[in-house]
Amino acid sequence: MLASDEDGSTLDALKFSLASDIVELVVLTSDDAFLQALREAVGGARRLWHVPSADKVSDLLVAGEVGIVVIDVQTLHDSARVFVEQIKRQFPDLVLVAAGHRDDETSLAGLISAGLVYRFIHKPMSPARAKLFAEAAIKKYENQRQRAAETPQRKPASSATHLWLIGGAVAALLIVGAIAWMAHRSSGEEPAPPNPTETAKPAAVESTVLARAAAALAANRLTEPAGDNALDLYLQLQARNPADADARLGLAEVHERLLARAENALLEERLDEAAAAIETARKSGVESGRIAFLSAQLAKSREQIKTAQVQVQQQSRARTDVRTEPKPEEDHVTPLLTLATQRIADGHLLEPDRDSALFYVQEALRADPQNAAAAEAKRALASRLMEDARSAIDRRDFARALVVIEGADGIAVPANIEVMQNLLAGARKQADADARNQLLKNANERLLQDRLIEPANDNAKYFYLTLKQLEPGNPALASVLQDLGTRLTTKARRALILGQLDAAKSWLDEVGSVGFNSAEVGSVQHDLDAAVAQHNFMTTLVPASQLALLKSVQPSYPMKALNGKLEGWVDVEFTVAETGKVKDVSVRATSNPGIFEDAAIKAVSQWRYKPVLRDAQPVPVRSQIRVRFTLP
Repeated sequence: MLASDEDGSTLDALKFSLASDIVELVVLTSDDAFLQALREAVGGARRLWHVPSADKVSDLLVAGEVGIVVIDVQTLHDSARVFVEQIKRQFPDLVLVAAGHRDDETSLAGLISAGLVYRFIHKPMSPARAKLFAEAAIKKYENQRQRAAETPQRKPASSATHLWLIGGAVAALLIVGAIAWMAHRSSGEEPAPPNPTETAKPAAVESTVLARAAAALAANRLTEPAGDNALDLYLQLQARNPADADARLGLAEVHERLLARAENALLEERLDEAAAAIETARKSGVESGRIAFLSAQLAKSREQIKTAQVQVQQQSRARTDVRTEPKPEEDHVTPLLTLATQRIADGHLLEPDRDSALFYVQEALRADPQNAAAAEAKRALASRLMEDARSAIDRRDFARALVVIEGADGIAVPANIEVMQNLLAGARKQADADARNQLLKNANERLLQDRLIEPANDNAKYFYLTLKQLEPGNPALASVLQDLGTRLTTKARRALILGQLDAAKSWLDEVGSVGFNSAEVGSVQHDLDAAVAQHNFMTTLVPASQLALLKSVQPSYPMKALNGKLEGWVDVEFTVAETGKVKDVSVRATSNPGIFEDAAIKAVSQWRYKPVLRDAQPVPVRSQIRVRFTLP
């Protein structure tokens, strides 16, 4: 059962009151503090109805002519936008006021700019501020009713009158036709028929301009851009036809929205923005009386803020001047609380240091610890701090959440701070778990993509080592290590087969860096060591002049060279085995390719050297020599 907040009357009493001239306000909220502020703001001059759920709102709207609905967006959660659109489609003349926090205002920005939502109230708010919003909404509703009453309504004709008008019209047409026929007979000329195209042109142009004007109004393009805004287009229509009802109604709506912008800015204490909006409304042709009222309100607000700032400065100087006797603090509490309310609305809760809501609330409480308004401001600040901390936790801005929670110490209830600290700890724990799961997922994805060590900070090795550092005991690490180590070892083996010894060594180093070991790793390391030793042996040459030659064989002079009377040389490399024999002879360079090589290799292969000793043990060495071919 829905009941008025003034008495316990039933829905029948509600229907009766809705039929009266009293403007009714329906408030959809579950926030007791917000509801109480509105009750105090409305007072006994208006009837306020409270509903706890959205489905009850329609019952009240159908029951009678409710003028204003105040919607607490947090009561509707994510369905606020849909609810507003449905209500406005069903009750287009309803004045809708939304309430919530800055995130809620952003989600409804499109509806606010389109005029579906008349005002947006930032929570929490004082009864004085609520009163300003309520009066603006009531004024809006009364203006709508006044315009509706002034719009002429066509009365339906009775059946007899309707038939009489039809008969009269037919008779008139017959008379006009007879006169035209007689004129035609007397003149001998046929009258030119009217050109339907010329008649339709002005109407078509007006229809096009009206459609553009309506589209601009729907998009909230009130005064910009030039030539394609609602104000210019409706003025064009009015210039063509000063009696055009559509043009008058359109201009009235444009003026109303421009005034709404100015009023909103004033209510939110955005004074520079309010000044600009008032000037725009004045230039657009809004009546001078309303402009004068808004201008007066603007000047009053500026003077109040200026006075509050002067008082705060005077109070600050008084505290620092030890020679001045302390004055009663009660005169300073109100301006401090005004500034505190401003800072809360602007979101400056903790910073800057001496110009924040926290600073002004603390100063007010220091001036008068028993002041009820200061205590209320403290509760409002505590609520906003807890809300901001929760918002920071939800978006995982843990550093900001910690700053806000610490700043709430001494302002918010300790139990609420403890709850927020627990939420922060839980959110951090969950974020860490999510981060570890993401690292594991990334590592497995990079393994499938064969991105083992490249690119930097985005490869399987990087994600594996990062996860290992964060959570060494993670059971999934073993599987990732096995896959990663096996893939790195395979790449080392492939490089070794291709003779890329440096690459093979680099891959094995990567295997070692992740801590992987297996039989295959040992095998590849052994084969690499052997290949490196062989490479070093083959590339470390001992000059033949340093070896003791025991036997040499002169090369046979190739017949082709004799016949051609050719001379030349061949540089050969060879191995002196532990026994002193020469083997593995190869040509390094020659003066005449294809002439002396075979003879040089055959001769050097028969040479014998004294074995080379290292640590008293014969060892093989690699050497080189130039074999010359000269004609006898």
